[in-house]
Amino acid sequence: MTNVYQHKLPIWATLGASYREWRRMLPPLRPLVINAFLIVLAISVLDQFIPARLTDQELFGTAITLVEAAMRAFLLTPILIAIHRFIILDEITKTYAVPLGEPAFRRFFAWLFAFEVLAEFPLDFLGLLQNFNATPAASTIGFVAALVAAVALMVRLSILPPAIAVEAPGARLASALEDTKGSALRIFAIFFVAIIPWLAIDLAVIALIGRGIAVTGSVPGMIGLVFGGILQTALLTLMAVIASLLFIALGTAAPRSAERTRLIAATAIKQAVR
Repeated sequence: MTNVYQHKLPIWATLGASYREWRRMLPPLRPLVINAFLIVLAISVLDQFIPARLTDQELFGTAITLVEAAMRAFLLTPILIAIHRFIILDEITKTYAVPLGEPAFRRFFAWLFAFEVLAEFPLDFLGLLQNFNATPAASTIGFVAALVAAVALMVRLSILPPAIAVEAPGARLASALEDTKGSALRIFAIFFVAIIPWLAIDLAVIALIGRGIAVTGSVPGMIGLVFGGILQTALLTLMAVIASLLFIALGTAAPRSAERTRLIAATAIKQAVR
């Protein structure tokens, strides 16, 4: 199937459409968004109370990180699938459910877990270099190279989860790489610019709360955990919306039933190339 959107992906128009769709998504999927917040908060609290003597050990630290990533991916998969299906198909999921028997759920979970692991890879690689007593220069170069590789791969595969969520034909790694060819820098710019306001808010709140935010069990620490959960939930749901619109704009297998959001993407591209 030939992609009908051959123009360059518009950055600002896509960002505007993403925030509009994000705000539209929040009311009908409010129960699921609240569930996402509770999941993120619970995992953050759990992480706070894991003894440092365990996380400081390389083997245990890696195992704990992988278990947390798997838990987060598994519990958030139903919510992210619901967001993708709402944006792409206008389908409203009213309850939180874990359909283990559905292939789409299992594939989505596997890829979400892979994204979690990929996001941690640069820091893990840096730790490995330091364990082998690499020089500071070599460690820095290795970390930057790993970071660029991880970000580049995640950007190129960003439309794969929504494709899996709506069970689009041809929802495969090779198809995602083909559909995002030539658009990687623009996709990265869209995600990066979308994150900037939230990072500014995060830094402002940390400065406002003060050093007590790092003290486990303290009032500032608990406030920081709650705020962190809200921030992570906002970013997680916004990123899912952006990925959905990118799939609509770039994916050759985007469902034809997504006419309303297709119109958003098409209008944004037309405005950008005038």
